[in-house]
Amino acid sequence: RAKLCLCPAQLDVEEVVRDSAGRMVTWTGLGFARVRDGAGLTFRVDNVPYPMDYELLLRYEPESAEDWEAMVSVSSRVLPTSSRCGNLLPSEQMYREILPHSQRYVLLSQPFCFEPSTPYEVTMRLQRAGVTQRHPGAFILMDSLVLLPRVSELPGFHGAEAAARQEELERYQCLEVFRMAPPHPLAQACARLVCSISALMHGGALPCQCDPQGSRSSECQVQGGQCECKPHVIGRRCDHCAPGSYSFGPLGCSPCTCSPEGSVSQLCDKVSGQCRCQPGAVGRQCDR
Repeated sequence: RAKLCLCPAQLDVEEVVRDSAGRMVTWTGLGFARVRDGAGLTFRVDNVPYPMDYELLLRYEPESAEDWEAMVSVSSRVLPTSSRCGNLLPSEQMYREILPHSQRYVLLSQPFCFEPSTPYEVTMRLQRAGVTQRHPGAFILMDSLVLLPRVSELPGFHGAEAAARQEELERYQCLEVFRMAPPHPLAQACARLVCSISALMHGGALPCQCDPQGSRSSECQVQGGQCECKPHVIGRRCDHCAPGSYSFGPLGCSPCTCSPEGSVSQLCDKVSGQCRCQPGAVGRQCDR
């Protein structure tokens, strides 16, 4: 999953907090970025483990029965240095994709070659499809940019000897399961194959690195590496507060509990817990 950074036009992008109590969580990170019609997002990619082609997938949720479109470009200020990715300048790849309102993800039309130790920016402009006028009250919820490896490029996954592995990957749809958020449980055959893919890409297994303050133990899940988090703490390593909470520490995080009448949103300052108050409202929770 790529890192999300909001574009300078902060008024056009706002983080959305969704209450997951009693309902399925449909996002994968801190929450959705709520993007206004005609605004943009930039995803920063700086943690690629292996030089190869990756499929680019956008996860999103529409707020209305309208199709959207995304104009996407990949750029880097550093030229490719590996023999695998050196044949294409990052600025040469542009995408224009429709985001149907009936779907929750779209796979971009062509893969892109990413390599380690190279920072990339995947920038996109999002707008309603088929209309010329931008609407200030129209939004789309953007979840994440996902890089799916072209597994056939890995050692042991190409050539005649790997036909059985490829057949299993396709039969059980092992890679397709990661398109949806949250992913469905993996079949046993997929778990074995995905562990092999991960070991090849990362040169072995990865350490858990669970945060000693935010996690309940130093052990993590074998698949994916998710640590067990304390209350209101999120992240694979349990290293930051969930949206709508603050004061990361040994006991976890505390809920913001912003007043629904006196505050602008349910988000608060991550350190002090101060909510953003409506005019005339005061107090940490904007409740006076």
